Amino acid sequence: MEAEYPTAKKWYQANRLKLKKYRCEWIAYTNQGVISHDRDYDKMKDRIPPDTPQLSYAIGRIFESEFSADVVRFPGFHCCK
Repeated sequence: MEAEYPTAKKWYQANRLKLKKYRCEWIAYTNQGVISHDRDYDKMKDRIPPDTPQLSYAIGRIFESEFSADVVRFPGFHCCK
C-alpha cells in the first residue's frame, strides 16, 4: 500500500513522476493515490467511488507535454522564417 500524505496536493507532488502512465487522461486522486482515471472527463467522474467525500479528492489532467524530452536547440539554426 502506498504511503498516506496529509493532503491530495502533497501526494501529487510526491508522486508526479509516477503519473506518466496516465498521460492524456483525467485523474481523480486523494492523499492515498489515484481513485479514478480516463481520457473522458465524464467517465472518470462516474468512476469515482460514491462514498468518497467531495472535499477529499482533487481532479487534474495529465498532459503529454509534462513528460516530453527536453528540446535540443542548435545555435544559429532556424527551421522557420
